[in-house]
Amino acid sequence: MLLLSCFMSVNRHACGRLLWVLLSLLASVGSVQAQLVYDAEYPQIGYGKNPPADPYTLLMKTLAAKGEKLPFVAEGHGYLDGLLQALGIDASSQMLVFSKSSLKQRFISPQTPRSMFFTDEVYVTYVPGSRSLEVTAMDPMQGPVFFDVSQDVKAEKPYKQETDRCLRCHDTYSMTGGGVPRFMLSSVITAADGNIVSHELSEITEQSTPVEERWAGWYVTGMSGKQTHRGNFIVEDVSVLSKRPWVGVINLGNLDQFVDLAAYPRKTSDIVALLVLQHQVEVQNRLVRLNYESRKLLAANSKIAAAELQALIKPLLQVMFMADEPQLVDAVQGSSGYQQWFEKRGPAAKDGKSLRQFDLQTRTFRYRLSYLIYSDAVAALAAPVKQLLFSDITVVLAGDSTLLDGKTLPADERQAIRDILQATKPEVLASP
Repeated sequence: MLLLSCFMSVNRHACGRLLWVLLSLLASVGSVQAQLVYDAEYPQIGYGKNPPADPYTLLMKTLAAKGEKLPFVAEGHGYLDGLLQALGIDASSQMLVFSKSSLKQRFISPQTPRSMFFTDEVYVTYVPGSRSLEVTAMDPMQGPVFFDVSQDVKAEKPYKQETDRCLRCHDTYSMTGGGVPRFMLSSVITAADGNIVSHELSEITEQSTPVEERWAGWYVTGMSGKQTHRGNFIVEDVSVLSKRPWVGVINLGNLDQFVDLAAYPRKTSDIVALLVLQHQVEVQNRLVRLNYESRKLLAANSKIAAAELQALIKPLLQVMFMADEPQLVDAVQGSSGYQQWFEKRGPAAKDGKSLRQFDLQTRTFRYRLSYLIYSDAVAALAAPVKQLLFSDITVVLAGDSTLLDGKTLPADERQAIRDILQATKPEVLASP
C-alpha cells in the first residue's frame, strides 16, 4: 500500500528509490550511512561519509584545536548568543515559527515559538525549554547538513550530525534519502495550540509563491502597506477557513498582542528577513540539485554535451535572476534593522552598488542577480558546470531572454549588474 501510494503521488522513479530505502532498512540495522540512497546514487558527493566542511563544522574544529569553547549563559539562551556571534549571525535576522512543524514540536506553540537566525550559509534555531539547538549549514559539496547541539554544558559530545531524523523531511522525496538534501519553508495553517489544522491546506513555498499565500504558521513584524500575507494568522475556530482569502494581521511593529518574547534575543520576526530567506533557500536547493546531478553525469561521461548540463543549470539560473518572483503590491519595510545589516555585508563596487541592495517597492532586490553568486557552493561546482553557468549569466546580461523563457531585465539594471560583477567577481564575465 505504501509503495502504491508512492507511485500515485510522486512518480515511478521516486517509488523505486523508496523501495531501495525499505530494502536497505530490512537488510541492515547498522549505521544510517548504509541506508542513504545518496551513497548509491551520488557516490561522488560522499554525504554522511565524508566529514562536512560547512562553517559550523569548521568553527567547532577551530575551537577544539585551540582548546576553547563557546560561552554558555546558564540563565539565558545557553550557547545561542555565543554561537550567533562566532558565526557572524546578527540577531536582527530572527524569525519566529509557531506551528508544530519540526522535531522540536512538543516545545513549540504560539506562546513559545521556534526562533530562527541565519546568514548566507548557516541557520540556527532555538526554542526556550529545549535541551538542544538545531543548526543547519550549507556544505559547499554536500549541501544541507544538520546538527543537534546540546544545551548541556557538561555534555561529553556537544553536538552530533543528524543523518536520519532530519532527512525524513529535508529530502526532495522524503523518507531518508530519496532525492537530494534540501532546505524547506512551509506556509502552514495553524491552530491556537500550534498544531497543524490541515495538511491539505499547507504548502511548501517557493520564490514564485505570492506573498499573500506565505508565512502561515509564522509571526511577521514590519510594514507591508496593503500587501497582505498569512503571518500572525492563528485559527481559533475552523469555520473561518470557509471564507477566503485567509489574511493574517499585517503592519505590526511588535508582537505584544500575540506573545511575550522576553525569553528571546529579539522581539521581532522581520518581514525583510523572511523575503530574503525564501529567495536564499530556493537558490541553495537548486544549487544542491545541480551539483549532485551534474557530478553524477560527469562521472559517467567527462565529455558530456553542453546541452545536457544546460538543462540542469536552467532552473538555477531562473531563480538566481528571480525570473518568477511575484511583484509586491505595496512597499515593504522591516522592523529589526535586518535590512541595514544585510546591505552592509557587500561586496560592493566603488560607487556603492551591490547585489545585496534592496528595492522593497515592487520586488525584493534592486539588482536581480542573487548575492549567492559569491557563495562557496557556486565556487565548488564542477569546472565545466561553473563555466557554463557563468557564460549563461553573461548571455542573460547581454539581453538574451531565451534562458529565462522570454523574460529579461531592463537595460539599465543589466548594466548595473555587469558593473557590480566586474568590480566584485569579474570571472563571471570572463567566461566565454
